[in-house]
Amino acid sequence: MKHLLLQAVLLALSFTTQAQTTHPRTTHKTVTHQATAKVKVKTKTRASSGPKVYYCASGNTVKYHASPDCRGLVRCSVAVLPIALATAQQRMDPCKWCY
Repeated sequence: MKHLLLQAVLLALSFTTQAQTTHPRTTHKTVTHQATAKVKVKTKTRASSGPKVYYCASGNTVKYHASPDCRGLVRCSVAVLPIALATAQQRMDPCKWCY
């Protein structure tokens, strides 16, 4: 009986050591590096996006503004957010008071 118990313990320990030796071979480090690289690329494109204009983030915005203090943004009940001028020109029209 002691011999059988000893074999069971040795077998369990061998599985434990195999699991520990194969664990570091996972791809967690690779995934982490790839995610970090993607974040760096996004921050570089945002930093070089040019002049900023502002818009109301209500979801149905049709105008962009030169200043966050424009009187056209007074009724904005949600956040006033910055956006790149080139992007705003593609999606919206300029404010009649700002431009």
